[in-house]
Amino acid sequence: MPLSLSQLLSNQAMRRSDATAIVDVARTWTYEDVALAAGRVAQALISTGVTAGDRVGVHLNKGADGFVAMHAVVSMGAIAVPLDPSSPAARLSRICDSMQIDVIVSHKPRAKSLAAIHAIRPLRAVIGCASPAEGLVGIDVDDLDGLTPLPPATIDENEPSYIITTSGSTGEPKGMVHTHRSALAYANMTVRTYDLTVDDRVSDIAPHHFDISTHSLWSVPLAGATNIVINEAYQRLPASHSQLLQDEAVTYWYSVPFLLHQLVLRGDLENRDLSALRWVHFGGEVISPRVIGQMMEHAPNARFGNIFGPAETNQCSLAIFETAPDPDSPLSVGFPLDHSDIRVIDVDADTPDPQNEVGVGEMGEMWAHTPQLMEGYWNKPEVNARVLKELDGKRFYRTGDLISIDEAGELAFFGRVDHQIKVRGFRIELEGIELELEQLDGADHVVVGVLRAQSGEDELVAGLLGASSNFDEAEFLRSAASVLPAYAVPTRTVRIDAATFTGSGKLDRRVLREYTVSTLKEPAS
Repeated sequence: MPLSLSQLLSNQAMRRSDATAIVDVARTWTYEDVALAAGRVAQALISTGVTAGDRVGVHLNKGADGFVAMHAVVSMGAIAVPLDPSSPAARLSRICDSMQIDVIVSHKPRAKSLAAIHAIRPLRAVIGCASPAEGLVGIDVDDLDGLTPLPPATIDENEPSYIITTSGSTGEPKGMVHTHRSALAYANMTVRTYDLTVDDRVSDIAPHHFDISTHSLWSVPLAGATNIVINEAYQRLPASHSQLLQDEAVTYWYSVPFLLHQLVLRGDLENRDLSALRWVHFGGEVISPRVIGQMMEHAPNARFGNIFGPAETNQCSLAIFETAPDPDSPLSVGFPLDHSDIRVIDVDADTPDPQNEVGVGEMGEMWAHTPQLMEGYWNKPEVNARVLKELDGKRFYRTGDLISIDEAGELAFFGRVDHQIKVRGFRIELEGIELELEQLDGADHVVVGVLRAQSGEDELVAGLLGASSNFDEAEFLRSAASVLPAYAVPTRTVRIDAATFTGSGKLDRRVLREYTVSTLKEPAS
């Protein structure tokens, strides 16, 4: 068993060099292919001065190139920071600045974006793209083939391995630091819990800056299974998505509920053979029980799993459905996985004493311990002190989720303590978006709400207080797209004529969000 993530690819390459690791649109990669490619990228990183512990940006779409880059970074002891290639340069430059990222792994199609980042926050080098900007060292992807692959380093399990960023309530990105130990604990847990083997063909759907991607990144190579890349083009065309699942005989599908809903609505499933599927997993946001029941009709051999737990803990509980769930009842988030210790604490408590735990069936905040718990947020000691607590000799994370646990040990989910929400599985804090939007011209105050469309897709909408008489919605939304990632940009706006306030005199954002959503809500068909 490998001791760190650095050994995952080399172990499989030595044992099963010709086994297929990744099926991408343009190429099939063996484990030997990806191990050699990762070694060459690691050698290139060394040549630019990257050393153990340095943060390295991975600015690539999901797929074989991104997979190789992530493994290259961790194999040499550096810390991989996946960057959303579609995010504005201003946001990416802030991430680079906060984490002192000087070197990025990318490719030629992203040259303009790299130059824009470099113009805001100077970088030292780019791997995979020759000279994208003046003063920036570039190693072309064609030059990587001539490098001698760097063998994976021996790395202490307590060292950081990767950082996934999420929007903070202040508008500044927060980085969740996972160690080699926590990442490998997650991989071991998923391989064991879901019986992942060398025969499995796993959907590789999530982009690498999204925590679901860690399943394809770490669990699949630990098991020696095969990643089947389902790129954005297939996701936009559900019928093509389902055709790929059939043609590649995918056995294990894992993504956000929105994509499952799209497969049911427009995936032409009645003309597909999905009998190879043995697991259909979803997590990250609420899903309708009806969608699960409809998908079950077309995947007769699959078990369905609702996975619950934030990226900080990497899965806490699982609800398994062998038959269609009751369409008129809330969907269960299941029982704690065997590695989890979940406590339900009074929402007003700030200490982890057992006396603050609520009774059976009572609602409270979920505090969770797992072996794959993050080390903490990058350079956020005050936040870490607030959300990471010691209890019974274990580190617990205050998730902010409101839950209860019944006598049988089953969890029920009621919402969030704060205003953090998920859209298409991407975690967003409403205050963070509002802060960004209030910096733009157009309104004195902005609130953001979530509208559930008839299609099942969550849509962000913005309410504007004090909008100017010449307010231009299209220009406002274009400006929003320049400072926010695509999934966090509102699609529509509504003017709010009068403000409401809380008893303490603060703007009552909750009420204003509800007003915004109700004003724009689609009529039921």
